[in-house]
Amino acid sequence: MTAIRRLLLVVLGLLMIGIGFFLMLETIYPHGRLGLHLPAFHEQPAFLYTGGALLLLGFIPLLLGTSPSKKKPEAVLLTGPLGEVRISLLALENMVLRVVQQMREIRDSSRRVLYTPQGLVVYLHVRVLPDHKLPDLTAELQNSVKNYLEDITGIIVKEVKVSVENIILDQVPVKVK
Repeated sequence: MTAIRRLLLVVLGLLMIGIGFFLMLETIYPHGRLGLHLPAFHEQPAFLYTGGALLLLGFIPLLLGTSPSKKKPEAVLLTGPLGEVRISLLALENMVLRVVQQMREIRDSSRRVLYTPQGLVVYLHVRVLPDHKLPDLTAELQNSVKNYLEDITGIIVKEVKVSVENIILDQVPVKVK
């Protein structure tokens, strides 16, 4: 959210809270004491309810305008002696794809890389060929992805989570006799 929108939300929230507070005071004090000369509205509870509603609703834009944005980073920032380097999450996902494609036992995959303050978290969903030991295969995949990303980028990989989605069976034509 831009700074102008945030400022407008804060101003709108404060305006709503001020008007609501003023309307509630008008019902408590007799008319004229606050400088507002409205004919006999102080006797009606509608001002009190309207003022209370405006007072409560005014906190919504006020909180929206002051709350920090929680935008997820689209790139990982590395700083070095010559300046900063940004590596996009898409580039990191493509590096993971390269590692996965080098493993002959895996036919298809989907991947997602998230950045956390503790390091990268890689999510892999794979489809593998049959007759392979899955614990060994997934451990090798996890180590390969972790080592490759850390060697190439210098970013710490916190976790590599692998989910074996399916076993791919090659279709063998059946001979009809």
